[in-house]
Amino acid sequence: MPELFHLDSYEACLGSRQVYCLGSFELAPLNQSSRLYADMKRYSTNEVDNFNHTRLHRGLCLSRRCPQPDYTLQPMDAWFSSCVNASTVSSHQLSARLYKLEYCRRGAPPAPPLTASERALACTLAALLALAALSTALDLSLPAHTKRGLSWALSWSLPGCWRALRAPPPSSADTDLAGFDGLRVLGMMCIIIEHVCWLNTLSYQVEARTVEKLRRASDVMMMTNSTLVVQLFFIMSSFLLAHKLLQQRRRGEPVKFFSTVFETMFNRFIRMSPSYFMVLWFASSWWERLGDGPLWTSLVGAESAICRNKWWTHLLYLNNVVYADDKCLIQTWYLAADMQLYLFSLLLTLLLLRFQRGALYILGGLFVVTVGVLFGSAYWWHLVPNIVLHRPELIRETYRGDLSFNLLYQSPLGNLPGALAGLLLAHAHHALLDAQRCLNDYKLFRWVSVASTPIAVWWVAASPQLAAEQRLSAAALAALERPVFVLFVFLALLGAMQGVESSMRRVLSWRGWVAVARLTFGSLMLHMIINKSLVAARLAPTQLDRQTAILEWFGVAFVSYLAATPLALLVELPLQRLHRALTSRRRARPPPVAGQAKSDAR
Repeated sequence: MPELFHLDSYEACLGSRQVYCLGSFELAPLNQSSRLYADMKRYSTNEVDNFNHTRLHRGLCLSRRCPQPDYTLQPMDAWFSSCVNASTVSSHQLSARLYKLEYCRRGAPPAPPLTASERALACTLAALLALAALSTALDLSLPAHTKRGLSWALSWSLPGCWRALRAPPPSSADTDLAGFDGLRVLGMMCIIIEHVCWLNTLSYQVEARTVEKLRRASDVMMMTNSTLVVQLFFIMSSFLLAHKLLQQRRRGEPVKFFSTVFETMFNRFIRMSPSYFMVLWFASSWWERLGDGPLWTSLVGAESAICRNKWWTHLLYLNNVVYADDKCLIQTWYLAADMQLYLFSLLLTLLLLRFQRGALYILGGLFVVTVGVLFGSAYWWHLVPNIVLHRPELIRETYRGDLSFNLLYQSPLGNLPGALAGLLLAHAHHALLDAQRCLNDYKLFRWVSVASTPIAVWWVAASPQLAAEQRLSAAALAALERPVFVLFVFLALLGAMQGVESSMRRVLSWRGWVAVARLTFGSLMLHMIINKSLVAARLAPTQLDRQTAILEWFGVAFVSYLAATPLALLVELPLQRLHRALTSRRRARPPPVAGQAKSDAR
């Protein structure tokens, strides 16, 4: 078969002001009896494991490959097409038709002038640095009694933000949540390794057959299916929300519906949005300017253009449902789905506060109904499970037009089981506290809870083996793979909160996870930009194997957490501290006396 991917020397070609083109070609036989083409079609029908070998991907220096006396007599794309077609006809008796042209350029393109958005972002960063310098100087020079009244002015203090980053999380005598920090870091590491392999699949391969052979290896299938760990974040998010409201109910504090909804969602917006919007701003402006390579335009330039077009959907947390086929920072589908499910979980929890005993039955019923709806949707729309969804050719198309990705993978409905499991976990835990019962006293439950962690890991590795071509089996796995995983996580977390000891609980409860866990949100935002820049700037096709994936995994993770530190110290933590300072000042302000109120009115 013809070589699937090829890149000529990019820098040497453009450095000598020659023409370089990048694009993809559709092959066709010159005669109907081509055995080679029939073999290629048959081989490519296994789309779960193999690339489509009837499509070639080329980056060529045309002036060296197919020199012409005067290239201006023929458009560059036609020259590119005729060059590749002549090569495939000569070597394999196959014609090649250009079906996707990324670019054709002669010489290195000049840098465009700075846009208004780029200038504004640069000024914003300069202002943040100035605020940090001023606030830090005040923090280091003012006496303690003066600083107590100027907490808002010290919000950007680097020592103060650093202390907030390393501060121990609030603890509760009746609920052990120490393992949540380790769980966040572990989940983020699983996401990074999956994205490392995903981005390398999106790139050009040195040897495509190596990637195809690895697809059926147990560890590779487990890594591909590790996107299930995203459900951990939905579980923790909805649990912490419900846990806080249920604690208020146990203390007898009034919970006002509308004010609670407004304050909770506003606090959530303040927590997530500043860092998110800053990274989005960078992706839509400066990112495209900061690198180059044969794949830079198709990988980074194209995504940056999408970010400039649909940035407003991100501001509204609707990017997973509005223009869903256009992927800007693809990992941010989680933030949109999480915000949508967070609002749903908040409203549902407030409605269930009065049903102290019936809440568990209502939530359990909703969980079962959701699974049924997912199965019906998967069967009706021919939706597929994770291992089929993340097939090579669909990855290269970034899931454009795929219903399984849009309706199941990134939609709030597809991730509703995780949110409901978190609500169930909070209500079950508080029901046990109210009944003064401890599940740690039951040996059977201890065994089940400890075993749930390895079983959840086993499900991630084994469930892809259940994928089948039959419509009913595929729909069942697509609908059940997330709910089954979250049920095992539910049992493991419930046991940990009830005091069930296990080696995994001790590892996840390590004090050292605290600061790293607080940087996980920034790492989620930045790791795809860092990794994609690394892949797009390569001057030759990549070699995707276990060694490359592991080394790149740890490198990208380290740099991502490192880059998340200034993002947290300059954007995320200062704005949270400012919000708390202003809120506390407003709450601490004494009400006016009657005479003063009348004077103010006059």
